[in-house]
Amino acid sequence: MPEEKKSSTENDKIMGILAYLGVLVVVPLFAGGNSKFVKYHANQGLVNVLFFVAIFFGLMIITMAVPMLGILTWALYFVPTVFAIMGIMNVVNNEMKPLPLIGGIKLIK
Repeated sequence: MPEEKKSSTENDKIMGILAYLGVLVVVPLFAGGNSKFVKYHANQGLVNVLFFVAIFFGLMIITMAVPMLGILTWALYFVPTVFAIMGIMNVVNNEMKPLPLIGGIKLIK
């Protein structure tokens, strides 16, 4: 998906930022209104939260099987954090740019 620039209000930007702050993604999901900008970032934030949950459970299973890998896999927990920072930067810059790896997944229409 190509990068898009959209004009947004301050409220849309606040909702967009909340979308990347973990469980606070529910705020723009329910209070974001019909704004395409908010829906886009709420989708990206929700996918990022689900990505973190998948990493958490996947690593839990892996470290139970091979405990020595536990220390090495901690670096994967930083990936969703980096994605959240990238998403917040996109909101602040008024952009609708997909996140790497997970940006193409669409859960919210």
